[in-house]
Amino acid sequence: MPRASLSIYIHWPFCKIKCPYCDFNSYKRESVDQTQWMEAYLRALELWFSRLDQRIVGSIFFGGGTPSLLDPKSVELLLQKINKVWGINNDCEISIEANPNSVSELKFKRFKEIGINRVSVGMQSLNNRDLKLLGRDHNKDQALKAVEIVRKWFKNFNLDFIYGRQYQNTSMWEDELSQIMSLEAPHLSLYQLTIEENTSFYKLFKRELLKGLPATKIAAEMYDITKRVCEDGAYKQYETSNFARKGFRCKHNLSYWDYNDYIGVGPGAHGRIKISGKIYATEEEKNPDIWLKKTVASTSSTPKIIPLDNRVVFEEKLIMNLRIYKKIPISMFDYEKLQPVVKNLKENKLIKLKDNRIIMRKRGAKMLDYITRSLMECF
Repeated sequence: MPRASLSIYIHWPFCKIKCPYCDFNSYKRESVDQTQWMEAYLRALELWFSRLDQRIVGSIFFGGGTPSLLDPKSVELLLQKINKVWGINNDCEISIEANPNSVSELKFKRFKEIGINRVSVGMQSLNNRDLKLLGRDHNKDQALKAVEIVRKWFKNFNLDFIYGRQYQNTSMWEDELSQIMSLEAPHLSLYQLTIEENTSFYKLFKRELLKGLPATKIAAEMYDITKRVCEDGAYKQYETSNFARKGFRCKHNLSYWDYNDYIGVGPGAHGRIKISGKIYATEEEKNPDIWLKKTVASTSSTPKIIPLDNRVVFEEKLIMNLRIYKKIPISMFDYEKLQPVVKNLKENKLIKLKDNRIIMRKRGAKMLDYITRSLMECF
């Protein structure tokens, strides 16, 4: 019997700076004892293997924070442990996130040698003024230099950008997209700026001090421009904010959106796993220093492993599948509740039905939240 596939997310919570828009579990810290921290991560992987031994790893993602601040030797130790206990697929996608100022020729050559085969660079903008407004610690030239180095060593890489920024209009974003296209990255993640709670931007926004944010209509136009320019550049949109050239979809992120098994290792990391037919949510201790102590303790008390009821599983799977415009089988729903909802969504040309599956129409992509809320009532 073939072993089930497992994706592993490894969260490194430390950064050199904390960006004002970022709501990830990340912390500004100048220096970290990586030897001590690797002992904890290795211990965490061993504990996970004791629970999920019969698996094979299909994707690994080092996220954060800024995991490219890690020494390649530290990353190598974790990859060796994963391969020893579970085994890594020959076609396993192994990604690491990087900020432009953490990219160097020597380090990324070494990352390639130890098994990393995909890099995601947090560019965010090609406009120096906007990079300052976003609180970034790099400029355009440094970002472009980082892309040169990454391209030299990696065939598969992603570039992250944010639009809907302060004082940005549609023509500015279209011009910037033209520059982005010229970089010819195989994968692009293009996110609309959202003001998340527990961020510096949110505090400014609540005090009406975050000036120049585009109106909702302008932001919607930027989304349309993004889709059009990407399509013209041979990028296929396979998720709300993600665009890939043929053969370069992110396997790891697809494991989330397809609602497959994944574990999160590191402070605040989350996971979803199936054990004996039951779906469980996993959640690590959020505070890094407490996580470290709890993980290395002889009786580790992290992560929490919580069984999910059928309603929650239904809602989570629906949300994730709709993000990648997956065909949703009507067997997921209560048929009586579904009929009037489908009728309404079809009449408004938001979805269509084919082979007993719900398929998102082009117009529906813009009203994803409305479609999701409507279908959630059909459990």
